Amino acid sequence: MANENTCKSFNIGDLVFAKVKGYIPWPAVVSNEVNSKKQYTVLFYGTRETGYRQIQDLLPYAENKEKYSTKEYMKRAGFRKAMIEINKVAEEKANGPKHVDEETEQQLKTTAAVTSFQEPSRPANNEENNMVLVYLPYGKVFGININHNKPESFENAAAEQSWINESRKEAKVQKEQMLSGQLDPKSLPGRIIVEPSPNETGRKEERKLMKDILKLENALTIERDFFDLCAKIRQCLPLRQAHVTKCLKNLGRLKKLELTKVMLLRHPESVDTLRKLQGYVGNLKKWKMPRSDKIKFEAQAKIIRQEATIIYARFPKLFDSAETKDFWQEYCKEVKIFKETTKKVNSSIRVALDERMYNNLIKAGQENTPAPAETQ
Repeated sequence: MANENTCKSFNIGDLVFAKVKGYIPWPAVVSNEVNSKKQYTVLFYGTRETGYRQIQDLLPYAENKEKYSTKEYMKRAGFRKAMIEINKVAEEKANGPKHVDEETEQQLKTTAAVTSFQEPSRPANNEENNMVLVYLPYGKVFGININHNKPESFENAAAEQSWINESRKEAKVQKEQMLSGQLDPKSLPGRIIVEPSPNETGRKEERKLMKDILKLENALTIERDFFDLCAKIRQCLPLRQAHVTKCLKNLGRLKKLELTKVMLLRHPESVDTLRKLQGYVGNLKKWKMPRSDKIKFEAQAKIIRQEATIIYARFPKLFDSAETKDFWQEYCKEVKIFKETTKKVNSSIRVALDERMYNNLIKAGQENTPAPAETQ
């Protein structure tokens, strides 16, 4: 049975709750029409970040406002701020520009007061708190505690600040190690906290975390589309009968994708599909086609070859290679290196590695490799 709160479509300006991994559905507004991937561009209230969400990830604001205005959710400072913003916009839409109504404002103030009574409040300077947040792709948020094992006293304020700076620097290194699968969060109890409470985190870190999650989800969407489109292209061109129009449509969509080196390394079969497609001529010897259809097919097959060549020619640049001719051999070597480098990495993390994380893995492997013995 379909969810009664979902809509078949949304318009620019519609207020929604947008589902994002690692967060409760977040207040947002649709800022652009649906694109070719059936995604809406949304602006998130509170953080002012933008992202792309599928229609099934959007819930109408009015029908779901009460559901997500619970005391538990409103304890979260970032979410409370987002709700204040979206409530104001909703009222302006309904009644013309005016401030948040007194009842809603009082409710939010009351909730904030309850929060400060039940839990320690954020420090006054909560732009940057004592926690570095990390989102791992298997759906958990971790916090690296800057103050873990902090000495009870220091010679002076400068010495304390120096210690904090070093601890934060180390935390950022540990974050990169967690993202690349080199560091197990369980290995540092106390230092690494599972699902830290909102009052432990700073606004600056919350914004960074939201940005990291959206960036990851957008990258995963692009990679999924790359894999799916290459699979559809193979299905369009079987030996018995070719569906060249569908193939060209899929190539057009594939051409728009902003792929990365690591995305290609994870999908050698898809790269091989485009490599072979550069020489596509169909199966004319076995197909019995009228001359007019044959001429039309040959023209379309030529376009397929041209489009595949344009797409494939971009790949060497991602590997800092100027030559397309010998790229396949170089690429196959890189794929072997990738598989060897990531063979011990958690599968959920492996599919989310970006180029920076992958390079960190390679660097760590090189540092751990013993130097060759000197020959006498």
